[in-house]
Amino acid sequence: MSLKKRMFRSNMKILFAALLSLMLIILTVLVLFEDILEKQVYAVSGMKVEQHAGEVARILAGNQDLETLYHSADSYGYQIALIADGKVLDGERSEQMSDLADFFAEEIPQSGGVDVFTYKKATIVGKYLPDRDACLVAAYFPEDEGIVSSLNSSFYLFLGAVVLAGTAAIILLLFLAAFFTRRMNRVIMEPVELLAKGAERIKSGNLSEKIHYQGETEFEYVCQTFNDMQSTILADQEQREKTERARTDMVTGISHDLRTPLTSIRGYIKGVLDGVADTEEKRRMYLETAYESTGEMNVLLQKLFDFSRMESGQMPFHMVKADLGEFAAAYAAQKEAVADPSALQIHFCRKAEYQPEISMDVEQVRRIFDNLLENSMKYAMVTPVVINLSVEETDKFMLFVWRDNGGGVPQEKLGRIFERFYRCDESRKEKGSGVGLYVVKYIMDQHNGTVRAENENGLKISLYFPKFE
Repeated sequence: MSLKKRMFRSNMKILFAALLSLMLIILTVLVLFEDILEKQVYAVSGMKVEQHAGEVARILAGNQDLETLYHSADSYGYQIALIADGKVLDGERSEQMSDLADFFAEEIPQSGGVDVFTYKKATIVGKYLPDRDACLVAAYFPEDEGIVSSLNSSFYLFLGAVVLAGTAAIILLLFLAAFFTRRMNRVIMEPVELLAKGAERIKSGNLSEKIHYQGETEFEYVCQTFNDMQSTILADQEQREKTERARTDMVTGISHDLRTPLTSIRGYIKGVLDGVADTEEKRRMYLETAYESTGEMNVLLQKLFDFSRMESGQMPFHMVKADLGEFAAAYAAQKEAVADPSALQIHFCRKAEYQPEISMDVEQVRRIFDNLLENSMKYAMVTPVVINLSVEETDKFMLFVWRDNGGGVPQEKLGRIFERFYRCDESRKEKGSGVGLYVVKYIMDQHNGTVRAENENGLKISLYFPKFE
């Protein structure tokens, strides 16, 4: 069932409940008003009778003749009659008095005094006459038809007003229900439809068009969250496309870089096989050159292998407690011993003789140093390349600084050199995969450290290793 139908049914249920409540209220008012009307009739009638009953009782007690009593009681609105054996013997012979005669045929007061009582809304003042075995009765029959008619008229007028008010209330409820239903449809369905259209756009691949909605705060928040999600998806998609392009460029570049040493190997080996290297000296030179080319290929393949293990989270780390200063000094001495001073010079400085140890993976830290050395040799663009290394202690870290004497990195590219596949040399004049410095950052992250790059008379890279605790 659609949301519109559910909202309509919900509104109809609310309207039905409101109408039922209104009807119950009207019925309750009518019942209460009817009781009040009846009580008012009795109250008005009772007040008129009570005002004269005492006077009439005193008149009957005076033992006057019937004619005198008749005139005296008539002034108060009473009718006088002498009743015996269910018949009117003398006095008023109205139909109402005849009914009283029937009553007194069964109930004859014999108290000897004057009795006052009511019968069928009539006030009866009676006196028993033992000498005549009859009752002298003065009866007041209230002429309340006018009162009742007036009150009935008021009742029906009130009833009509209540019906009109109820009808008006029902119409108003229907109007309000229709109004609020349309408003709720607009308030709820508009953002829902916008969200549905947005989802369809995302499904079709359109991630650039956002939802523009202004209205209820809650729905504005939902639409803004949807836009944020869409922006995140778009940014992630663009990053994936960018990464995929970089990955493709890396594979293409490495394939190109592999072709050069492979061609060299094939050429020199063929030269040996074809007898071009016809002397022992030439054959040795050809084989040494081919061997060196296999080393270049091995470096490239090792980078691919390392990158694959990093991407799959399978690169092993074996942490040991070690002195970073001693390790860096040994690495500098080893590289300087085999380097050509005219091409590479390495200087190491230790700020203090004793320094705290750190937890590190020796092989992975060596890979960091190798990648930094390769990066400086390729991109310093000076001869000789001078590397200055230093290790010092800070409050929480052991700081290792690698600084070369090259031209540095353009400032606009400095913040991206640790990204995957990023190459400052986009023209590929120099061989490279764009993963060397990314590997450096990855290894530092695994050591819970950080890495920073800046230009300071060349490229300066600072590695912060947490001190061993």
